[in-house]
Parts: sequence; C-alpha cells; structure tokens
Amino acid sequence: MTNQPRIPDPKTSKRLLSNLRKTHLEMQEFNEELAEINARLAQYISQQKLQRVRHTLNVLTVESEKLPD
Repeated sequence: MTNQPRIPDPKTSKRLLSNLRKTHLEMQEFNEELAEINARLAQYISQQKLQRVRHTLNVLTVESEKLPD
C-alpha cells in the first residue's frame, strides 16, 4: 500500500483540466457580478448619506430662520 497519488490517464487528465478551466471562468464571472453589486450598494449608501446631510441642512436652515434677530 503506497500513499503516493496516482497519475490519471490522459483522457481523465484532459477532462479534469477542462472542468477546472470552466470552474475558473465561472468563478471569475461570479466575482464580476459581486463587484457590480458592491458598486451599486456603495452608490446607494453614498446617496443615502447625501440625502441625510441635505435634510439636516434644510432643518437647520429652517430652524435658524425662526430664531429672533
């Protein structure tokens, strides 16, 4: 009994290599989709922050206009 891995025959090697290449491309595609989702979320968060700042500015402006001179 040996613990050395056996080398697959050429046909199996070719099939396994093809599967690895396909899986690699699928992972690349998935990573690109995740990057796109991440960019959209970052844009959404940025817009939300901007809206909060503008709302706060509007509230402060209205409050300061109500102050007596």
